Amino acid sequence: MSAQQNVVLRSLGLGSIEGIGPDDALVNLARLAIFCTVVDCHSFARAADALAMSVANVSVHIRTLERLWGCPLFDRRRRGAQLTEAGHAAYEYATTVLRETVALRARLSDLAGGEAGVVTLGASSVQGTYILPAMLAEFHRQHPGARLRLLDLVPDQLGEAVARGEIDFAVASEVTPVYRGLRVERLWVDTMVILAPPHHPLAQRGRLTLADIASQEFVTGRIRTLGDQMLDAALAQAGLPPRRSVMLVASHEAQKQMALQGVGLVILFRRNAAEELATGRLVELSVEGLDMTEECRLLYRATHHFSPLARRLMDFIRAQAPRIATERQGPATS
Repeated sequence: MSAQQNVVLRSLGLGSIEGIGPDDALVNLARLAIFCTVVDCHSFARAADALAMSVANVSVHIRTLERLWGCPLFDRRRRGAQLTEAGHAAYEYATTVLRETVALRARLSDLAGGEAGVVTLGASSVQGTYILPAMLAEFHRQHPGARLRLLDLVPDQLGEAVARGEIDFAVASEVTPVYRGLRVERLWVDTMVILAPPHHPLAQRGRLTLADIASQEFVTGRIRTLGDQMLDAALAQAGLPPRRSVMLVASHEAQKQMALQGVGLVILFRRNAAEELATGRLVELSVEGLDMTEECRLLYRATHHFSPLARRLMDFIRAQAPRIATERQGPATS
């Protein structure tokens, strides 16, 4: 190697990396590919034809590798391109490098095109349990190289996780705090209803009043939904006593199970109990003047750097939102 080449390579920092010398920069992919072609063709001449090069040019590249590595790669006493022991080791190395280079190029292409990568999203319990699993499964079928991480977080944690950049974005309920610097997009609106088992005294009474509800026992969740807040506000505004909670449970699913056991009334999203409503295991109590809805939102940082895959997933969720908004959530009472 000339002194000028040495200076150039050292200027690239190669001389300062432990175990890497300036000579290694000349062991490039092109030379490795030429070497592998000679081995695969068992001939310098056939390799030259395959590469549209002269035999002399092919030989120059092979001799350069031999000089850089300090050992002969081919046994020139034998006919054909016969590898030495060192040549076998070099061939194994070269094929690995070339194969991994092709794989890396494909991987980077997938990442740039939004076909691969990791996306971490958060969700409120309803969305994370009843809506997103089927949606994410379909997205994964379309993009099998995607790795998706879905975190089920309470509203305060969800808002903080988005604000801190700990997750890419969230599919959040309306009660999730929106911190400064966050953007909000409306996805769909969910209906919340009061549910009771069919043998409950109020189940066959048709349209009810707030006074009818005020005297009933409820099973409540650890997080007050917008439906809880709306009913409690309506009772207070009507001058009625607050609801009586006879049991506090951790999840919406636990509330539903308690309602099925007749422990008390519950306020849930209608979609949470779609199957039970359809089969008559639970009934919806209709209360005059009480219309409980909660908006589901896409929540993300305005300054967040989204990968192509994350953007693709967000667009997929946006495209699915109209279907979610109109799908059957169970029968409503008249």
